Amino acid sequence: MHRIFDVIETYHMIEPGMQVIAGVSGGADSVCLLYVLSRYQKEVPFTLAAVHVEHGLRGEESLEDADFTKELCEKLGVPFYMVRAQVREKAEKEGLSLEEAGRLERYRIFEEMRGKLGAQRIAVAHNRNDQAETVLWNLVRGSGLKGLGGINPVRGQVIRPLLFTGRDEIERILRDAGISWRTDRTNLEQEFTRNKIRLSILPQMERELNDHAVEHIAQAARHLQQVQDYLDLVTNKAANSCICMEEEDVCIRLSLWQKEEELIRRELVKMAIARCNGLKDVGSVHVDGVMQIADMDCGKKISLPGHLTVQRECDILRFSKEKKREDDCCKLSVDVTKPGVYEIENWKITVEAFERKDAVFEEIIEEKKYTKCFSYDTIKSNVLLRTRQTGDYLVVNSQGGKKKLKDYLIDCKVPRQKRDRIWLFADGSHVLWAVGLRISEGAKVTNETKTVLKIQLEEKET
Repeated sequence: MHRIFDVIETYHMIEPGMQVIAGVSGGADSVCLLYVLSRYQKEVPFTLAAVHVEHGLRGEESLEDADFTKELCEKLGVPFYMVRAQVREKAEKEGLSLEEAGRLERYRIFEEMRGKLGAQRIAVAHNRNDQAETVLWNLVRGSGLKGLGGINPVRGQVIRPLLFTGRDEIERILRDAGISWRTDRTNLEQEFTRNKIRLSILPQMERELNDHAVEHIAQAARHLQQVQDYLDLVTNKAANSCICMEEEDVCIRLSLWQKEEELIRRELVKMAIARCNGLKDVGSVHVDGVMQIADMDCGKKISLPGHLTVQRECDILRFSKEKKREDDCCKLSVDVTKPGVYEIENWKITVEAFERKDAVFEEIIEEKKYTKCFSYDTIKSNVLLRTRQTGDYLVVNSQGGKKKLKDYLIDCKVPRQKRDRIWLFADGSHVLWAVGLRISEGAKVTNETKTVLKIQLEEKET
């Protein structure tokens, strides 16, 4: 047991005065965890409580587990809390396996109880066998270095004091203490993928290859975690210069990124994906795809799980979370031809018309980024405030030369996903003003202008 105490101290899992909640199912692992922590209280003063999640999947047997755990807590003098989870409903609603839905519900409830009780730590009962099982499962799924490192002894507020303890030792501790435990029959059913590894593959490896197979796999995982920690350190240093944010998009600066070793470049790609909250279900094949895009021409892009799009732009790889845009926003078209004040979304738009008189013209013509003047005489139909449409163009010189708006935006290096969000003041397909960029030469005030149209945009106060 003192080896477990050493793990707690080595990883600074529990400090004096802390409040700790332990997830206790009634199985051998969690019962041992509760017992060890109750004994550790004699070494270090801290507060301990047990949380039992009743999954509602095994009827009377599940309720008996709860009763057993409650009685054990009473014997050990540990406060007991039982919370019922809607595992089957969650699995059906979100298309998850019962195994995955149960895991998500347990951690949600643990975190919820941690907040209610004001606890600093959540102790769970993963052991060395769980570690070996996780490593093999991640290996066959094609996980990278992080996955092969398996389970971490400490992750955020979650601690795993038994992670370096084998299942045989756990049962020995309980037998020596005269404590029994419950057996969940679903842990013996091989229809669950991880159970196949636990019940068939690992035992066969120990029988036929090496009786210390589980221990050696867990040791390898620990070493790989150390390698990953160092790799994270190097990657974070590189990220300071290589990764930046542009509004809600994550961007990799290619000129700096390409100077890094390939291993670090791959880690930076993973980091960029993670910062977009899209890491789930992304494997090496997706990272390979992003690496290939980085060597392609501008405009090339790739879609990733989690509604992520990665696009190659000049010196940037842009990682964007795809968003559903409201139809009203996409089809917005407001007539602002007549002088007046218009309020659209978070903007106030003031439209004024002046006869061109030399005495006041200089005051009228004063322009800023969001204030522009146009020759009213050149407007053929109505002035509409809208987003871009097929066929839009600008007049780009005094000779009347035209340029497609799309080509102009490309020349200005406006990212593809931002082009549909630019406000335009347009007369038919003639773009008078691409807000924030430029006005059309064909709409500028000249010496021949008789009437001046002044448009001013102001962001409304919130």
